[in-house]
Amino acid sequence: MAGMCFLKKRALYIITLFIFIMAACLISSRDVQASSAAVNVTVNNNNVVKGDTVYVIITITSSDEIGGFKGYFSYDNSVLKYVTGGSVASGNDNEFLVSDTDREDGSYRLKYSIKFTARAAGSTTIMLKSPYAVYGYGDNAEEMSVSYSPLNIVVSPKKEKPAEVTRKPANTKKPANTKKPANTNQPAHTEEPQVSPSPAVYNNSGSARLRSLNIKDVTLSPEFSPDIYKYSTIIYTDSTSLDISYETEDMDADVTIKGNGGLSEGKNTIKIIVRNSIGKKAVYKLSVKVKHEEVQASGNISTSLRDGSVVLRTNDEYTVVELKDRELIPEGFGETEMKMDGNVIKVYSSESDTEHKFVLIYCKRGDNKPEFYLYDKEEQAFMPYTKVQSWYRGINGNAVVAEEPEADVEKQRLIYILAIAVIVCLLLVIIIISVYMHFKGMDKDDLSDILNK
Repeated sequence: MAGMCFLKKRALYIITLFIFIMAACLISSRDVQASSAAVNVTVNNNNVVKGDTVYVIITITSSDEIGGFKGYFSYDNSVLKYVTGGSVASGNDNEFLVSDTDREDGSYRLKYSIKFTARAAGSTTIMLKSPYAVYGYGDNAEEMSVSYSPLNIVVSPKKEKPAEVTRKPANTKKPANTKKPANTNQPAHTEEPQVSPSPAVYNNSGSARLRSLNIKDVTLSPEFSPDIYKYSTIIYTDSTSLDISYETEDMDADVTIKGNGGLSEGKNTIKIIVRNSIGKKAVYKLSVKVKHEEVQASGNISTSLRDGSVVLRTNDEYTVVELKDRELIPEGFGETEMKMDGNVIKVYSSESDTEHKFVLIYCKRGDNKPEFYLYDKEEQAFMPYTKVQSWYRGINGNAVVAEEPEADVEKQRLIYILAIAVIVCLLLVIIIISVYMHFKGMDKDDLSDILNK
């Protein structure tokens, strides 16, 4: 009986331990799911021109109720002028504060609109500065973990309206011989006035103008307008011709391009001659200054401009490519700009990289497809981000960039709990069999005979 009591106590102990482990797992499961919030900064207008009114929209979202927010944001006061942000915001030179901490009710989404005026051409980054805090609501009124990405705003110069072209009316001849003849017995003969016909008014079918003009990787100055006939541009290329496309207002018009076949370094002139169906013509003149690749070296890396694109060279050649799909930006990275030897390129930085040693650059290596490369500023080295992502996460403490999807974390946690439950159940089965055998007075040999049968 003493052995029986011992086994019962052991079984009770293991069952208690199992319940304790399961409860601990559940509690730790809840603890791991700490409250988090995302701060998203957007702008109401992606094409900002000097003098425009700009609204910066700050949105804070969380799966848990939010009880308040407080944070400073930095910006360039020489590019944007702070105007107002309502009762919860205040601003001064180069930073503004959003302080909304006295909320009576919780919310899963907070939104603030900050008004600016674009005071000068240039670019500025709206960036959340430490210290900042998003507070939970009710029983969970502690600070939440925060993720955010900076916003870059580019202000373009104010476009001047093209000068209006005043067309002089066609010359009208005076009537010939309109003087009265001397008195004779016969009535004087007066010639009919010979007036040239009024100038014809042409519709689109009789126009000798271009409707549109586009040159690949070239920006014209001033911006193209059918009524402007002289343009200029500077390009960096080794090509001897430009890729010119156009549309005419008269579908039957003939277009001749002269001077585009033999571009050389220095000043070149290209003429686009439009002649409509009735012989009227217009000439658009392009003054093109060609420079071969302008290479500047900075340490182990050199930069150059080629057909409007920045080319970076180390042991290989990397051409910076415009990222059209922003959904491709890795989570935790925000768009900003970086200067390399006077050339401004778009890069993507992570808030977890506090030393700002690394940035992502979207470019293509040689003739390969474009992808993100992790650029080491100190070592001036490029690394494919897909291959070094785990390593980069590790050196940055598994912060925002290393965050695993919530569903994967929950799945892994359930697998651990299930494995522990299976092990404990097996132990319970062994204990129950041992108790049963002891109660029946059986030994190991009897159990073997039963199993063999």
